[in-house]
Amino acid sequence: MEFMSCDQGTRTVEVSSQVAWPEAVDVGVLSLSGLRAQLGLIKKAEARLAAMKTAALAEYASRGGEGLARRVVLDELQASKQQARREVETASQLSRVPETLDALGAGEIPVSHAKQIAKAASRGPVDEAVLVEAARREDFGTFSRTLRDHQHQQSDDGGKSLFEKQRERRSVSFFKSPDDGMFILNGRFDPLAGNKIEAALAAEERRLRNDDKTGFDQRLADALESLICADAGDSKPQGTTLVLTAQWDMVNSQIADVRLPDGDLLPMSEALRLACNADILPCVFNTKNQELWVGRKHRLATEAQRAALIVRDRHCIGCGRAAVWCEAHHIEEWFKGGRTDIDNLVLVCTTCHHNIHDDGWQVHRRDNGAYELRPPPKPYAHLRPWQSKSDTHSQEADPFPETGTSTGHPANRQPVLLS
Repeated sequence: MEFMSCDQGTRTVEVSSQVAWPEAVDVGVLSLSGLRAQLGLIKKAEARLAAMKTAALAEYASRGGEGLARRVVLDELQASKQQARREVETASQLSRVPETLDALGAGEIPVSHAKQIAKAASRGPVDEAVLVEAARREDFGTFSRTLRDHQHQQSDDGGKSLFEKQRERRSVSFFKSPDDGMFILNGRFDPLAGNKIEAALAAEERRLRNDDKTGFDQRLADALESLICADAGDSKPQGTTLVLTAQWDMVNSQIADVRLPDGDLLPMSEALRLACNADILPCVFNTKNQELWVGRKHRLATEAQRAALIVRDRHCIGCGRAAVWCEAHHIEEWFKGGRTDIDNLVLVCTTCHHNIHDDGWQVHRRDNGAYELRPPPKPYAHLRPWQSKSDTHSQEADPFPETGTSTGHPANRQPVLLS
C-alpha cells in the first residue's frame, strides 16, 4: 500500500507489507497469550486503516475542498455532521506531520497517539521525532503527560502562551433539558482552574459523605450546589489546599518546574499570580513540625500527610484516579497496631480501598520506591506476574527515597509549594 500526503507534493509513503492483517478466528480456542497477540495485531491494523483514511480524505480535500470532503464522509462513512467535520480536520492535521503518519501507517503507534501529536503540532512548535518515539512505548495517559510537558518546553515563554490559549478555550454551558426538566451543566477549564475546582469539590464531597448515604454522583451534585449557593460569608471547605510541586534551581537560586497536582506544568507567571492570592508555605517533607510521623496519636492522616501523599503517590496507586478523590490507607492496618506515619500510608480511591478491605488486594512497593496495588493470588494464579498501569512510571524518581529504617525520618525530601 502507498499513499501521498497532500502537503508533500511528490512525497510517497510506503507501508511495509510485513505488517499482517488480522484474520477472523475463533477466540474461544485461543490461549491468553494468543488473545493478547490478536489484540496487538488488531491495534496495528486499526493504525494502518487510519493512515489510509487520512491519506484518502486529505487528497480528496486538496482536490475538491473541505466542504466536499465532509460531504463524502457523510455519504460513504455514514457519519454525523460533527463527526464528518472532525474526520476532515484530523486528516488535514495528520497530513502535516509526515513522521507521525509514517509511524501510523506502519502500525507502530496507536491512532489516539497520532491524533494527539497532529493536534499539538497544529497549535504550536513540536519536535515530531521525539513525540513519535515516545508514542511507540507509552500508554495513552503517560503519553498525554509527555506531550503536555513537551509543548510547555517547546514554547519560548515558559508555557505562558500555551496556558493562555487553554484559558481562551474555557467555556460553560448550562441549560434545561426539554426531556425531563433537569438542568445540564458542561464546562471546560484551564489546568489551574480545573485543579482548584476539583480540589474544592472533592473536599466538599468528603464533608457531605459523613452525613449522607447517597451515591457518589448525587453527592457530587450536592457538593457543587453547596459551593455555588453558599452564603458569601461562608469560609472555604477544609482540605481545599492546592499542592504545587517545584524544583529548586541551585544555579539561579529560584524555584523552577512548578507543577499542578495532576502533573501538568504551570507557567511561572501563573504560579506567581497564585502566590499573591493564597497562603504559600515552602516546606521540605522531613521536618518534625510537619507531623508526617504521628504514630498512634491520630488515626486519620493529617493535612500535612495528605499533601505529602499527593506529592509522592500523585494518584490512586490502584486505578490512577486523581489524588484529590483519594483516601489515606494504612498499609499495616490501624486496628492491628499500624501507625499513622507517612511510610505506612498510601493514596487509594474509595473503590480500591474496598478492594483492599473486602477482596484481599495488597499494597506492594516496587524497586524504585513507588507503591502499587495488586490483586490477591487467587483466582489470578494462572496469570503471569501482575503489572499495574503505574509501571509505565517505573523510571520516575521516588520523591521520598528511603535512606533509613521504616520508622525514621528519611532525608533529602523534594521541596513542594503549598497554596
